[in-house]
Amino acid sequence: MESSGLVLAAKVAAAAIIVVTASRATERAGPLLGAMIATLPVSAGPVYVFLAIDHGAAFISESARMSVAATAATAAFVGAHAVAAQRLATPASLALATLAWFAVALALQFRDWSFVEACLLYVGAFILAIRGLRRYAVALEAPPVPRARFDLALRALLVAVVVLATTYASHALGPTVAGVLATYPVVFTCLVLILQPRCGGRFAASVLVISLKGMLGFGLALAVLHLAAARMSVTAALLLALAVAVAWNTMLLVLNRRRLQFPIRRAPRPPG
Repeated sequence: MESSGLVLAAKVAAAAIIVVTASRATERAGPLLGAMIATLPVSAGPVYVFLAIDHGAAFISESARMSVAATAATAAFVGAHAVAAQRLATPASLALATLAWFAVALALQFRDWSFVEACLLYVGAFILAIRGLRRYAVALEAPPVPRARFDLALRALLVAVVVLATTYASHALGPTVAGVLATYPVVFTCLVLILQPRCGGRFAASVLVISLKGMLGFGLALAVLHLAAARMSVTAALLLALAVAVAWNTMLLVLNRRRLQFPIRRAPRPPG
């Protein structure tokens, strides 16, 4: 029992360090590069590593299949926040976004999604979200503001909750529920709580909306993980999925520099 407690504590600590480091880099990088960093598997990745250690390749493959479908809940999170953040304060806009995520995640539990169905749902949800939320992808400069003292503790606490929840769910409820919980947008939640009070709702919404195309790569990485985990070692499958996510976001950055990606409109200058 003591040994299992130490292992769980190590899981939480390792995942928290990864997420804190990645989200701090996001704050310093600006909306576009920050969005690409935020959509790397910095929270789901550690969760899947720990699930692999506990349960093996077959469990990971099934969890990843459900995670592909569950990315639709993340699209709902981003959409709800983008609309709410234009007029509402941080607590209200984040509450609505989280409610949207849980509503979609709960609805997904009522169907046993095949891999093909999960992929179609994920692609369809993100195409609709990218097209429907384009007007919120405004390139804004973050104002120079001091960091809040609770930043690091908040990010560590959020990822700890997700790791604990997925660890429990994997043992008690199986790979389907664990696969959904693994995709909870920890980094997006942190960014909303930290960026919106300091930089405004439009800036926070812009970062999340710009992130949607990066999230397509995240879903693709999960699909690769589902297929690879059934055919090769868990370590190789996880590394391959990570490589897919990194390659996708790198491609988006290169295309953006050539002015072929991300039709972001600039915010109009104030008169005078």
